[in-house]
Amino acid sequence: MQRDEKGQFVKGGKGGPGRPKKKREERYYQIALSAVSFKEWRKIIKKAAEQAARGDATARRFLADYLVGKPGESLDITSGGEPLDKMTDEERIARLTAIFDAARARRDSESSD
Repeated sequence: MQRDEKGQFVKGGKGGPGRPKKKREERYYQIALSAVSFKEWRKIIKKAAEQAARGDATARRFLADYLVGKPGESLDITSGGEPLDKMTDEERIARLTAIFDAARARRDSESSD
């Protein structure tokens, strides 16, 4: 990584590898995954969707954070190339559930190795 005379990174310079994941973060992630099954998570998401549909702003914010990300950290979750904003709420929830299911299956297969 090249820097200029002020010590700032030079525009167009090659970036570094980034910060490696910390063991502590990985452990917290594993604990979170083991605490809530995907079946339970599906129930939580469905309940939040029901509450959001009834006007609950907190539930609406919770779902929005997971489905599209907070402002400035939008997630690129697509289904067959279809952008999230073109999906119905049900399609978004189904897509998110499928992503969680795939992550759980991947984690389970890695832990059995």
